[in-house]
Amino acid sequence: MKIDKVLIFNPFGIGDVLFTTPLIRNLKDSLKPVSITYICSRRTYPLLKNNIFLDKVFVFEKDEWRNLASESKVKFWKNFFSFLGSIKKNKFDVIFDLSMNSKYGFFFKIAGIKKRIGFNYRNRGRFLTDKIDLPRGYFDKHVARYCLELLGFLGLPAKEYPFDLFLPEVDSSTKDNFCKEHNFHSDTLLIVVCPGSGDSWRDTAYFKRWPKENFLDLCLRLSHKPSTKILLLGSEAEKPICDYIEENMKKKPLNLCGKITLDKFCQIISFCDLVITNDGGPFHIAQALKKKAVVFYGPVDEKVYGVYPDSSICAVFTGKVDCRPCYESFKFPECKFDKLCLRRITTDSVFSQIEKIISG
Repeated sequence: MKIDKVLIFNPFGIGDVLFTTPLIRNLKDSLKPVSITYICSRRTYPLLKNNIFLDKVFVFEKDEWRNLASESKVKFWKNFFSFLGSIKKNKFDVIFDLSMNSKYGFFFKIAGIKKRIGFNYRNRGRFLTDKIDLPRGYFDKHVARYCLELLGFLGLPAKEYPFDLFLPEVDSSTKDNFCKEHNFHSDTLLIVVCPGSGDSWRDTAYFKRWPKENFLDLCLRLSHKPSTKILLLGSEAEKPICDYIEENMKKKPLNLCGKITLDKFCQIISFCDLVITNDGGPFHIAQALKKKAVVFYGPVDEKVYGVYPDSSICAVFTGKVDCRPCYESFKFPECKFDKLCLRRITTDSVFSQIEKIISG
């Protein structure tokens, strides 16, 4: 089968998109020349828009489609058939449908894409032509490796490339300009702290987060180190946590939580010296940008959603309890122990490891 055009569809979040970048590079390597188009959410578009291995990136935002449907059925169907027509017009040979949603699978079938590759979780991949069954969801190996397994349906080898994240106009002067803008010296050790993370878990995000009191204690200790500046970053939803830390520190951190775009967030990560975060998007961005990182894992299995492919510059902390990891089959069970797995990670042990990373 000759493959000239490949479509990848992934409507999920930051980590899920970055986990597919080794797949993208493998496709570009093995199918020269090939045109690769990626459909992602509006939130993750900044992570892909500069990817040199992609030819086109389109935004699909399901909430916008829902809103359009509630506003006007006529407009919805008009836009739907226009979108369907654009997919048909491109005449894609293959789609990697990573949505695990039969509705999308049916859409790509009627769009005329003959080879449809993806994952089958609870029979949601019934419209795929080639699929890997996931009876327990992702389990016991990294999600990126599951994505690479899909190459086997095209008879292609898989190389474990690291995550890709391409940023425009970042050079040696970028940090200098940032430091000048915020009135501290360019030789300052910049430590990014993301005490939130896990927005996709919504009401249960609390259970993915190392206690805010521990983050405060750690930031207080780090703030006493000479020529060091703490940067608090996160989404608008995480602002109360960052504000709590800022309000309780005498030597004030730079609190940019909820004030910057994802583009700016990635830029800051690119020139900082260390990232401290809960598991989630900030950690995966740090990995993609090859930055030193300290990360806390609670309910989620770090073997599945953690370091990839291997990294000696990341320190992963987990609490030793028999019930973790408990997140399985894309579900988080009720926690009876108030995230004991994260509360068992001591500030002393984290601070000690950070000192080794900084001095190393």
